[in-house]
Amino acid sequence: MVNDEQRTSWKTRSTDDELENSSYADALLADIVRAEAKTGRLYIFLGMCPGVGKTYAMLQTARQRMKEGVEMLAGIIETHGRAETAALLEGMRMLPRRKLEHRGFMLEEFDLDAVLLQRPEIVLVDELAHSNAPGSRHAKRYQDVLELLDAGIDVYTTLNVQHIESQVDIVRQISGVTVQETVPDSILDRAHEIQLIDLSVEKLLQRMTEGKVYLGDRAEEAMSGFFKAGTLTALRELALRFTAERVDRDLEDIRRARRISSPWKTNARLMVGVGPSPHAESLIRWTRRAATRLNCPWLVVWIESSPSLSTQDQERLTRALGLARKLGAEVISATGENVAEALLRVARERNVTQIVVGKPEKRLWWRASLADQLIMGSGDIDICVVRPAASAEKKSGTGPRELLPVSVIGEYSWALVSVFVIASLCWGIAPHTGYMFVALIFLIAVVLAALRFGRGPVLAMATLSALCWNYFFIPPQFTLNISKAEDWIMFILFFIVALSMGSLTSRLRMREVAERRRASQTDALLRVTQGAALSADPAKGLADALRCINELLHAHTALVIRENDRSLPQAAHPASSFQPSAKEWGVIAWSYENKQCAGCHTETLPESAATWFPLQTATATMGVLGVHLDDETRLDFATRQMIEAFALQLALVIEKEHFVQAFSHAEVLAQSEKLHRTLLDSVSHELKTPIAVMQASLEAMEDIQSPYLTEMRTATRRLQRVVDSLLQMTRLESSALHAHHDWCDLRDVIADAQQTVGAALETHPVRLHIADDLPLLKIDFTLLAQALTNILHNAAVYTPPGTEIDLHARLQDQRLRITLRDHGPGLPPGAELRVFDKFYRAPGSPAGGTGLGLAITKGFIQALGGRISAHNHPEGGAEFVIEIEPISQLTPPVERVFQLVPNE
Repeated sequence: MVNDEQRTSWKTRSTDDELENSSYADALLADIVRAEAKTGRLYIFLGMCPGVGKTYAMLQTARQRMKEGVEMLAGIIETHGRAETAALLEGMRMLPRRKLEHRGFMLEEFDLDAVLLQRPEIVLVDELAHSNAPGSRHAKRYQDVLELLDAGIDVYTTLNVQHIESQVDIVRQISGVTVQETVPDSILDRAHEIQLIDLSVEKLLQRMTEGKVYLGDRAEEAMSGFFKAGTLTALRELALRFTAERVDRDLEDIRRARRISSPWKTNARLMVGVGPSPHAESLIRWTRRAATRLNCPWLVVWIESSPSLSTQDQERLTRALGLARKLGAEVISATGENVAEALLRVARERNVTQIVVGKPEKRLWWRASLADQLIMGSGDIDICVVRPAASAEKKSGTGPRELLPVSVIGEYSWALVSVFVIASLCWGIAPHTGYMFVALIFLIAVVLAALRFGRGPVLAMATLSALCWNYFFIPPQFTLNISKAEDWIMFILFFIVALSMGSLTSRLRMREVAERRRASQTDALLRVTQGAALSADPAKGLADALRCINELLHAHTALVIRENDRSLPQAAHPASSFQPSAKEWGVIAWSYENKQCAGCHTETLPESAATWFPLQTATATMGVLGVHLDDETRLDFATRQMIEAFALQLALVIEKEHFVQAFSHAEVLAQSEKLHRTLLDSVSHELKTPIAVMQASLEAMEDIQSPYLTEMRTATRRLQRVVDSLLQMTRLESSALHAHHDWCDLRDVIADAQQTVGAALETHPVRLHIADDLPLLKIDFTLLAQALTNILHNAAVYTPPGTEIDLHARLQDQRLRITLRDHGPGLPPGAELRVFDKFYRAPGSPAGGTGLGLAITKGFIQALGGRISAHNHPEGGAEFVIEIEPISQLTPPVERVFQLVPNE
């Protein structure tokens, strides 16, 4: 089977920056961002249909990588009973499947958490478009793969072309089958490499007859259904065409990166307008395919007009806009009564070059279609009229009809009663005023009704008024005959006035309702922002903001704010109107870590009771906002946008509070540090003179032998060492310390350090291991000697008497490497880094130290352009390693000389 395969591989790149930027600088910046992103790489083995050998090819590639020493884990592999495929799994580490119980059946699924725990280099995940069993974290397997990629794990996976979301309509036209399990095209944009596994139709049908694709009755059913020669040929062409488009796109990336001019390069931008139409999803898929071919950004625009949508239309619109988001479109919501004018306005604002619109099913002679209106007003913008694919959705007429609203029934009733009352009153005055006066009264009533009622009740009232006037008042009475021209004119005016006034008033009323709704949402957003941002008490401000959200959405909310260490707390904010359950906390943690919405009305952990929105800002995720809607309330597109706006405002407010706290804390630390340095400087200088006097007096009494004088000399030397340490630390922190390089021998530096330590080393033999070929060095003699003095003194103080100290010095990779090791108890666990902190003293340290010696040593080594580290030696004792770099060779009149220069 391997010889029958033809593989085409190419690299695909993320399109977030590339779709809008064509300059070399932007492309280079995008490449740098992708290179620095610590995400896993996705390898997709793509085929035209089952049976072409995708899993076999993936396992072959995996085994080859295993021979190269790559850690491989078979996460989930579907062999479908094929012996040659199962043979490739021998010797490969297999992941046990996760068992889930659903309606009395035990189901097996891919264990995502086990892979995240083991963290292999590459994991094999077969059938990318698979739908997970209920109870899984994600509804789709491709979402599991995305989480693995975000965790930095490489993934090998397989996919058929009919499962790509943008190809669903074409596959339905080819095969008559609606594919339910799909993956968004955006996941293909994340693929690092895609291999096309191609097989001729004849060989595939031969494999079918040999039972290498499906077994038994399933093979016969496939041969008579999906696996027909014509269908397979069309699918093969679709896969090859999809491959060619991707290769062309990758070639354009290479041209852009290398700054090669391309005559076929385009800056197109597509836009498609959608509404609550059954064909909206088909138009979105068509636009996605066109945008992929042109390698350009694309927008999906929804024009919100006055008429309110029914529940079914709202669900259809939400589903279409959700598909657009999933396919990677930029979704825009705009308002306007004239859809064509609103679309053209958005297109001009966003520099759109082509508008995609569906072909009208039938034309109305009295009204131009949306396509015609766009064509007439488009100007330089191209209009692409396409025929959407037949929708798999059932016609709305087969579903349950919505009942007429009670308010509309009341308006019709009032219209009928008004006509009856007016006719009764005019019957008595008609003999005195004439029937034309009655017509004016009826007409005034219709105009007044148009200010109160909707279009339908006004038209019904106008029709009934005209008939009543004709039957009861126009001679001959009690007939519908009209003989005079002026009566005909008045009769027609009833309908003209009713239609114009009713339409105008209805439109104004609906616009008023829409504007009132938008004003309410804007006011709520303003109240949330003001309540949270301007309140003197942050806790009260967040409580006011959550209360506003609850009132507007008629929902319950829970706010989870991260701790200062970026971990989640154990309970929600006290202002929350509900507390999450133990199950909800798992959803909260996932939403916080992955920066994505999760929970109810989403495809991730949909069995949750609430929907959780991450409080994401440009710098960090500040927490999670949970919204618990009523059971009968759907999370439509407008509501979702509003909640996301609330979440962003809360995130910015919380981030501001974190910044304020951090600034206040930093200001306090800065003032404390300044006071600390001032105190150290003043104390050290004030002590220096009395110590000098004491040392001079003790030197004058050197001939006097007394144990008291000996104790005074020891105490004076200790006090002098403390003062010197304080002064050195002050010089380090004030940046007043500069290295002065001169030629010296490292042996002289070490001897000076030993002499400075003095009596403390008398009971600790120092064994020197200095390379014979060590040259002269150009370095600051005093700084290096003082650094070695502090380490030697530290080893003498913290080790028992008689303990040896080893000192090694050599040149390694043109760097000076000095290692000092004692044979004492070693450093306490976890103290390897803390020993260089100011005033740190390990538990059980002898009295008299200040905890500044090693901190000063680190400052001196850094001033020399080097680094120092500490750890415990495997055979016991503490070991300090000093490395000073770089070393550049010079040729002075000595035999071997090197120069040590600090890093700039």
